[in-house]
Amino acid sequence: MVKLQILGRSINLLHRSKQQLKGISIGDSLSYNFYDGEYAGVPLLLLEPKNVNPTPRDCAITSNRLFDLFGLPVVFILKSAPSYERQRLIDKNVFFVMGEKFACLPTLIANERIRKTKPAKRLTPVAQYILLYHLQVETLEGLSAREMTNKLPYSYESITLGITCLEDLQLCEKIVKDSRTKIIHFVAKGRDLWEKAQSGLINPVDKRIYCDGMDSSKQYCKCSINALAHYSRLNPDPFQMIMMSKKEFKSLEDANLLRNINEFDGNVMIEIWKYPVVSNCEQEWVDKLSLVLTLKKDDDARVENEIEQIINELEWKD
Repeated sequence: MVKLQILGRSINLLHRSKQQLKGISIGDSLSYNFYDGEYAGVPLLLLEPKNVNPTPRDCAITSNRLFDLFGLPVVFILKSAPSYERQRLIDKNVFFVMGEKFACLPTLIANERIRKTKPAKRLTPVAQYILLYHLQVETLEGLSAREMTNKLPYSYESITLGITCLEDLQLCEKIVKDSRTKIIHFVAKGRDLWEKAQSGLINPVDKRIYCDGMDSSKQYCKCSINALAHYSRLNPDPFQMIMMSKKEFKSLEDANLLRNINEFDGNVMIEIWKYPVVSNCEQEWVDKLSLVLTLKKDDDARVENEIEQIINELEWKD
């Protein structure tokens, strides 16, 4: 019996006999030691290379072939490798253990940094984007993190961490769909989910900056009171109110395309946001729920009334 340490947890590995390996190729038998093990209640077939680590592509091909043959998730026990190599394995949906600090398994995707992170008390920008997209654009119920990469402006790794944050705040659960995939399940629907999330929601605005004008032809999404006026009965303010990312703002600033930048007043108010516009297409106005969060502390009774009306009339997409 062999013991394997995974993120501080010891699991027992049993060598597979030749009889149990019936059907594998000669190449596989020469390249790997084969073990049976179990992690978090999931039975696994573990492969330890006899020499150097195989390439991520070779791991993916071998994993698919052996999964079809034995019907078990295949996990590679690999030697230490750079972070980009680990990411390539994750991108190819390969399960692996690399030393005692890094693991990507059917029941978790973890590394030392994630393990040291305390359970979230507030939503991260990625987690909030996932939640608001689900509520306003289209449902994400029953999707895996991999499937969400085709819909959201974030990497697979970022989405995985965002889902973990939502789970920490008890807004969703990760459910094992099969031995190789976890899907997201939200614990409530529509307004009930929105209300449940209130204590963890963050203001999307990182900073507000003013300028007298912009020498740029790019169209930016409109925000703040002017966006509220678009969605309600209020009259818009006479000066521009737009949002952009920190990267976009820095690019304009470095190119000297913003005239007389200051933090107090100007013809253009720029909100620098922590996440992109919540949408699946180009938008002229910021999304309603993010807008509500940016104006949450506005003490104007008219603003408060229109915000309440927006929430009451919102068409929830889940």
